[in-house]
Amino acid sequence: MQYIKSLLGAFLVVLIFTNTIAAQKKSLPCVNKEFNVVANVVITEGDTLGVNIDSIYAVMDRVNKLFEPICVSFKICELDTIANFNYDSVRVEEWEEMQVVYHQQRKINIFWVSQFDFQDELCGVTELGGIGNTENGGLLLLKGECVNEFAVAHELGRFFGVPYTFGDGEEQTEELVRGENSATTGDLLTDTPADPFKIGDDPDSYINVENNCRFTDTKQDNAGDWYTPHVANIMSYYPDECKCDFSDEQYRLMVATYLATSPKLY
Repeated sequence: MQYIKSLLGAFLVVLIFTNTIAAQKKSLPCVNKEFNVVANVVITEGDTLGVNIDSIYAVMDRVNKLFEPICVSFKICELDTIANFNYDSVRVEEWEEMQVVYHQQRKINIFWVSQFDFQDELCGVTELGGIGNTENGGLLLLKGECVNEFAVAHELGRFFGVPYTFGDGEEQTEELVRGENSATTGDLLTDTPADPFKIGDDPDSYINVENNCRFTDTKQDNAGDWYTPHVANIMSYYPDECKCDFSDEQYRLMVATYLATSPKLY
């Protein structure tokens, strides 16, 4: 009987937690917008695409699931091949040139290449808040392992104005674990825990992926508290296989960025 009571209690806790999360998501704003996407795939020096086209469509379908809470979706309305393999290995200057030559206005432009030389970037590059820039811009993404929904969603989050979970500085965040200053430092969002990651660090040195992505780093904040970041947050720098969601405030920031800059441009 005691076992049954304990089991029932655990079930009720899970049910309450699930209903609470569901209630939070229901309270999010609904944009009710489908964005048109142009996917540009640069050919390799060997005159191949270097990526399975079907996988790009499949990834975008899964990305749409991640943006459902704010009623946003992305439709690949055009898939183009860029027949200049010199763009398949991109330097900063070439990325700027690609945005001018191939950018299509009133659409989200995604460019898939084999490699780029942007220091310390993992799977992609985009302008923070680039949704408001319709003259040029877009998302630069790597082929290979980076063709997955979390890598794409991470760059789309940046595109819609969401900082990394550790902020955009190069030093360890000053955000305190207990959250007293979370609205004024770090990523400026109060529902994302303080994250000690620094640009240039090896993400794998912070967590044990094989042990359910357990956070193992022993850094402490300025108050002496150990960090417990949400490694599953899509805007973190932790491995894509650990990621699964955005926070409510991140969703709200995406909506606010879009409504403040570009609803008439798309």
